Amino acid sequence: LKQNDSFAVHVVDIQAAMADDNTEKVSTGCCGRKKGEKPKTKEPRDTKITQQTLPACKPVYERQWVLLIFLLVTIVFIPVGVVCLVYGLKAVEISQQYDSCWTNSSLTNNEERQNYLWQNSQNPAALGCTVNIRITDEMASPIYVYYEIHGMYQNHRRYVRSHVDQQLADTGKWQGVVNDEKQSQNCVPIVYYGGNDSQLINPCGLVAWTFFNDSYTFALQSDTNRSVVVPLPVSDQGIAFSSDVEHRFANYTPQYYNFEMNQNRGGGTFNTTLKQNERFMVWMRLSHMARFKKLWGIIENQTLYPGDIVSVSITNQYNTFSFDGKKYIVLSTTTWLGGHSVFLGAAYLATGGLSLVFAIIFLIITMVKPRGFGDTSSLSKQPVTTGDA
Repeated sequence: LKQNDSFAVHVVDIQAAMADDNTEKVSTGCCGRKKGEKPKTKEPRDTKITQQTLPACKPVYERQWVLLIFLLVTIVFIPVGVVCLVYGLKAVEISQQYDSCWTNSSLTNNEERQNYLWQNSQNPAALGCTVNIRITDEMASPIYVYYEIHGMYQNHRRYVRSHVDQQLADTGKWQGVVNDEKQSQNCVPIVYYGGNDSQLINPCGLVAWTFFNDSYTFALQSDTNRSVVVPLPVSDQGIAFSSDVEHRFANYTPQYYNFEMNQNRGGGTFNTTLKQNERFMVWMRLSHMARFKKLWGIIENQTLYPGDIVSVSITNQYNTFSFDGKKYIVLSTTTWLGGHSVFLGAAYLATGGLSLVFAIIFLIITMVKPRGFGDTSSLSKQPVTTGDA
């Protein structure tokens, strides 16, 4: 009897617990929700925009529309390409390589030329040379003077990071950034002069340290009188972006910056302030290609005629021999489209020409073997086999 009584008590307890549980479900609903509450779901709302059932335009072009599109592209692109090509070729550009222009003919390779450059680093006269540029087409002013370098990768990740814009603009707390390699911009490894913590280089970094330092002096020999040599002044004003002049560079004089001719010397230096040296600003605008040219100056109020000879006296001291690079001096005029270039015109002409070719091919196909709109006779009627099960 005791065992039966105990069993009966347990049954009563279980029934009571189930009754309480059912009461809780009635009051709260399924899954812990309150009665009448909608179940949570990640399904989008049943609207046209969320279910992507909005009406859409799905054109199926007939052959006359396809031909018309090809012909319109041809009609627009070919004339534009001709105009771009004409004005791209109208600008005159003349270049002359000079990286190994020294009169010392015993230098047969770049290693010997680099050693010669180091040995005469304090003797600019030994590094001087003269190149003559013969003018083949009339060049009206303004005439732009560029230096062009081949084989130098200014887009290298480490090189690009090695400068601090805050230091150049003299804004913010840049002193704690220049030697911090965790920062997106820092000056490592060109931070302190000779490793001395008290001599912070300003401007620091690889970009500023490799500043181009070849110098040019121009003279003109007219085709009508070779015996008269006229100096040809070149201005370095107006060659940098106005935003760089106004905002990017501060008005301070460099400190510990390539001021001694020793193993700590990189490229060039200058005694003016950063804001006054536009050639430095141009150099700090990095190129995205290994072959680039940068504006060095402008020849104003002087027209060069065919047969004239521009004599350029060069101090050839910028070291491109360590990476087998090349250096050029470039004279160029511009048009409303820019400098001498055939790429834009050729791209338009190629696109228009290909469009014309496709239009002709499509026209021939539709004439030789026409096909009605929506014709399904060419579709395969063979049953699709899925292979062995």
